[in-house]
Amino acid sequence: MIKASPLGPYSARHRSAFAGMLALASWTVGSEAQAQTYAPWLRQIGITNSIESAAAWGKGQLLGVVDTGINATHPQFASGQVSRALSSCAAVSFRCSNGFADDNGHGTAVASIAAGNRVSQFGTISAGGYTTVAGNFIGVAPAANIVAEKVLNAAGSGYSTDVASGVRKAADAGAGVINVSITYGNDAATVAAINYATSKGAFIVWAGGNSAQNLLNNASTSGLTATAIQRIVFAGSVNSANGASSFTNKPGSGNLVNTSGAATSYAKRWVMAPGEAILAPYTVAGNNAYMLWSGTSMAAPIVSGSLMLLQNAWPILKTNGTTANLLLATATDLGSKGVDATYGNGLVNLSAAFNPYGALTVTKANGQTVAVNSITGALLSSGALGSLSAIQSKLANYTAFDGYARNFSVNLSGLIKSPSSVATRNALPTNAYSAPKVMKYAGGELAFSLQSSGDAMSHLGEFGYIADFDTAPTVGWSLFTDKAGSVTGFGYGGSSSYPFAKALFNDDLIARQMSDFDAASTANLAQRGYQFSYGARLAPELRVAASYSATPRDTLMQTATAQSSQVKIGASYQFNTRVSGGLTYGNLDEQSSLLGAAYESNSILALGRNSTQVLGVSLAWRLDQQSSVLVNGEFGYTRGSQGGANSLFAATSALQSQAFAVTYLRENLLTKNDQLLASVKQPLRVAAGSAAIVTASVDEQGYAVYDRSWNSLVPDGREIDLTLNYRMPLGKSNTLALQAMYQKDAANIAGNNASQFGVLWNGRF
Repeated sequence: MIKASPLGPYSARHRSAFAGMLALASWTVGSEAQAQTYAPWLRQIGITNSIESAAAWGKGQLLGVVDTGINATHPQFASGQVSRALSSCAAVSFRCSNGFADDNGHGTAVASIAAGNRVSQFGTISAGGYTTVAGNFIGVAPAANIVAEKVLNAAGSGYSTDVASGVRKAADAGAGVINVSITYGNDAATVAAINYATSKGAFIVWAGGNSAQNLLNNASTSGLTATAIQRIVFAGSVNSANGASSFTNKPGSGNLVNTSGAATSYAKRWVMAPGEAILAPYTVAGNNAYMLWSGTSMAAPIVSGSLMLLQNAWPILKTNGTTANLLLATATDLGSKGVDATYGNGLVNLSAAFNPYGALTVTKANGQTVAVNSITGALLSSGALGSLSAIQSKLANYTAFDGYARNFSVNLSGLIKSPSSVATRNALPTNAYSAPKVMKYAGGELAFSLQSSGDAMSHLGEFGYIADFDTAPTVGWSLFTDKAGSVTGFGYGGSSSYPFAKALFNDDLIARQMSDFDAASTANLAQRGYQFSYGARLAPELRVAASYSATPRDTLMQTATAQSSQVKIGASYQFNTRVSGGLTYGNLDEQSSLLGAAYESNSILALGRNSTQVLGVSLAWRLDQQSSVLVNGEFGYTRGSQGGANSLFAATSALQSQAFAVTYLRENLLTKNDQLLASVKQPLRVAAGSAAIVTASVDEQGYAVYDRSWNSLVPDGREIDLTLNYRMPLGKSNTLALQAMYQKDAANIAGNNASQFGVLWNGRF
């Protein structure tokens, strides 16, 4: 047998006495708020309160301490923290007179460094470059449970067969991390025990040794499985300045050769941790005695505690067997760049380990992943959908996964751009439409709208230069009305509302009122492209009409995909000389848009292609020849659809939407051809419906579980617009318009209230 090298309490260079014989009360982790400050060697490896909190201070983890035993009643540990049922004397070369109880002190100190539950209650202690104050946590994972496997006697001696037995027993007890603060040996019993323990899912941290030489004098180890090598870590010691301790072994040039013959250098499985002047109990001098310990025996439990924190925060690391690999990959490089023969991977860095490693990705509805930092594009919401607050709330805390399959929360809500209120976009909305120019001819009349000023994207029937286009388009339309009452209209770039309403009612006053309503309905979602309208009289009281209108590509989001069109049919009936009614049916087809909310067809928030059936009802009451009241209502039904091919939206349910308005229009009020319009409108608003977002959670083992989360598309506000508009001609070529508007919950966003008053003068030259 090969005798294991004893470490720790009986080597003068590995400990220094500390006068600490005080009667101290036990302190346990009772709540997350109590963990506030940490010993300087813990801060040295990046421990913070947020890290401890994220890992629940290691609660639920089981640490196996293969050592000199543990004093389970020591006040450094919470009641029951050290399992009496699972702990044992694992030695095979000697008999334990006190079971697993520690009669040396080394094992209790090691367990305290890894998982001590009590904070320091001494005064300020300055030693080895550290200053510890009362209230500092001195254990890495203070809420973890501990199982003791005693393999060294009171003198700190034992054999490799004892150590191997302890490793096996710790694994059988269910330890997720096994700490062995004993110099590593490559004998057959140790290798077999490591293979056994790691096959049961345990990670093993082995002290690098205190002989100031290369591990095993650069001799390689053979017989370990590939799994075992990925689950083993060697710990070297650094001082408070991150320099290698004078006593610490180094990884050297030796290798771990697995059972298939592949070699992994010791250096690649080696990490450094603080190992000098570490405060821990000295139990052989009583439960109130503490000492400052030094050695790789102290560095090892810091590494073990770090592994427990990581896999407690992310169980997938234990499930996939990658906890140790992550800790090594995120270590702070020391010495020569990269993995070297002195520092291995460098210093444990929990701040880096608790941050994403590699690209954060989210999974789309088609099952493919996309890196969060590569997501481009946005969903521009519409007034009908408001701010999409429920969707934004879900996206604000969205689950992404890093290169180690760990779940992190990311905020994707910024991908949704909320609509502005109409008043904000256009300080003086001129939705109240004045009559077009009309020319009489023998067979009827010609009406047309071509104007020379303004923004063609905002004002009805205007043309001009639009900066988003390479050339300045001419926009407008023409209507032909014959003596039989047939109306034919066509045009491009303007609103289709007036031409269709004129074709439906053949009444100029009603057509202007309909135009005011249509600016707040689905009709506004399919305009400014090609348009065609036709209406005919079937009987003196009955008219029918049909229209086609479209929104050209590039209008919604300056993309080549956003496009919508609407086909409408309708009938109007004149009940008497004063009362007329109308009924319309339309189909709105939207590509890369949903009720005006626009997106790229392949974007991460695409809602697919959508079709909406729209039923419109109107009732007009002629007060006299120059005034009218019009009541309008619109009800939409959008069929459910699948989301975009590359979207986080899996589907949308059927949507119900509605709009209504009451409009009063009076002309020739104060002067010839002036116009007063007053209206109360609820613009288009989704009344029912939801969208399913692909969401991820993790199960108890840490595996990603995907589901569809249905979120309401109903806005949190209800827009109501009160508008008063007066227009009067100033000569033949000038018009003065006065408008006051109040919007409650503008753009259907709760609390987004706005009021406007404006004066607009138009002149033609």
